[in-house]
Amino acid sequence: MADAEVHEIAPNLCVIEGHHPHRMWEDPDIPSIAVYRGASTLYLFDTGVGPPQRNSILEMAARYGPADEVLILSSHGHIDHLGNNDVVDDIPATTKRNYFPRAGRPGLDPKTFFRAMYERGAPYFDYADGLNLDADTVGSLLRGVGADDRATPGNIADLGAAIEAAGVAPAISKFLPGLVVDILMSTYPPVNIRAESMRDYEELGPAQDITIGQTTWSGWTFGGGEVHVFQTAGHSAGGCVFYVPEHRFLMFADETTGIPIWADTNPANTVRTMQRALQMMDSGHIVTVCAGHRPMLPLSDAEARATLGGVIAGAEEFTATVRDGIAKHPDGICIDELYAELISAAAPESMIALLKRLQFPVFATFLKLTLANECLLQGYQQGRDDRGRITFRV
Repeated sequence: MADAEVHEIAPNLCVIEGHHPHRMWEDPDIPSIAVYRGASTLYLFDTGVGPPQRNSILEMAARYGPADEVLILSSHGHIDHLGNNDVVDDIPATTKRNYFPRAGRPGLDPKTFFRAMYERGAPYFDYADGLNLDADTVGSLLRGVGADDRATPGNIADLGAAIEAAGVAPAISKFLPGLVVDILMSTYPPVNIRAESMRDYEELGPAQDITIGQTTWSGWTFGGGEVHVFQTAGHSAGGCVFYVPEHRFLMFADETTGIPIWADTNPANTVRTMQRALQMMDSGHIVTVCAGHRPMLPLSDAEARATLGGVIAGAEEFTATVRDGIAKHPDGICIDELYAELISAAAPESMIALLKRLQFPVFATFLKLTLANECLLQGYQQGRDDRGRITFRV
């Protein structure tokens, strides 16, 4: 397998590109990471996962030359950002350390963590209702758990019709979250998190105010100011971004999630992060930004501003769309029906349409989970409809 593509920001700073999957259950979602050589320290901003990124880290470490210290700075607790932590074994250095946000530690047991996150939706919606996948896509999912050559599109279509006719689909849907998460975990290459060697950022002391120009963040500083780790906690609990003053470079990792895809996602924090980044661009303290997942490979100038602004606008649009959709039902509406109504009314370029297009390669009816998380986050009042389903009202 070829090494991951490297984007050079400066002679001592690069981004190692990740990979966006076609189908999550066949192809892992691998984030972009970054490598920076300071005066005597080699900084790894996450380590990604899989041999291509590992090889590229080693290639850049060799190119940048021997360092006294190798320092892994982890952005959050999701395994796709931590899987190559053992790469330090093959990088010569006197000192090797790995810092990690304490609040992200539950993610270090990834299967338990993600199953709990995804199964959170079980009281609020039917995972299979509205899941209109073609037979070929279902076949791909089934092959991930051992289906053989008889699982042709025709046979799968016949099976689906029989299951629907037998009235057992609602029961089967209860197994879907665990099934999808198990398949998802199996797609990743072997991971070497090295949890036992991780030290919490908090061991350095409480997060301190860090002022850059007119913008104040909270976090920790390394190398006498070579690198700042800002704790932003938008995408997930304890989530961090990385700032390199020498090159006016900000690496967001996954802190670009403006909608509540997980129970510990805080879109308001993401919006504040985007606003602060734009302020730092205005003051000339940021030139280049990058994020963990596509489409944000290294960007600058108008492209960067448009992307950051798009995250803010998307968050605001999503919140307003959900609120307005619920407000049409003074007596309350369940997530299944809210999902169906929002999908049917969504304009092609709307956030709802975008999220629907993105959900199936990742998790089945993931947008329903996001809607439930949004309703819980906003504190909408709960009730029950005549079928006993939980409803939400403004």
